Amino acid sequence: MVALTIPVLTGKMTMLLHGFSPDMKKLVFVFCVLLALGIAAHYNKETLMAWMSPEKEGPPTPAAPNEAKPAAQPAPAEQPPVEPAVAEVSEEVKALQFAAEGGDAVAQCNLGLCLESGEGIATDAAAAVEMYRKSAEQGNAAACFNLARCYVNGFGVEPDVAQFISWCRKGAEAGNADAMYTLGMCYKQGLGVEASAQEAEVWLRKAADLNHEKATAELN
Repeated sequence: MVALTIPVLTGKMTMLLHGFSPDMKKLVFVFCVLLALGIAAHYNKETLMAWMSPEKEGPPTPAAPNEAKPAAQPAPAEQPPVEPAVAEVSEEVKALQFAAEGGDAVAQCNLGLCLESGEGIATDAAAAVEMYRKSAEQGNAAACFNLARCYVNGFGVEPDVAQFISWCRKGAEAGNADAMYTLGMCYKQGLGVEASAQEAEVWLRKAADLNHEKATAELN
């Protein structure tokens, strides 16, 4: 059987080997002999085709039939999520916190600004609004206007035009020039209130008297 198989295989392979180098032809011939003898049974089709490619220099080394496969490597241990770094609180903000906790309206307003801007402490919209509110409820004019801004911008609270106008008016009545100018413009353009040229001029003039540049420009 072997004697018959070898000539058949080698004859067929000879017809397929046009264009191969002499060394490659010898390798294929040896393979055919081994295949006929059953020695090369562990070579699969893909291995053979790869071996026969003219771009290959020689046959790949096949794994022994009973050779143990390398053990699977264990999956790397899952790393715990990295916690974001907590912003350090500056000494100035610590002093504001101490004063704000004692009820100082100015400190409360300034602490709100720090919490809004992230200066010296991590940004916290809800905490900023809380500080503005505490200060505004004590009549701090700047805090009233800052709280109004939060309501119109939706910063730390749901946007609310009525609350915006309410706190803006309180700030204007308490003497804040920005609140006066803003309220005057709302009356001039009918934003959140009924348009009134008379009310607009009153508030814009009050702001201009405090050297508010935009209010002065509106009146000229």
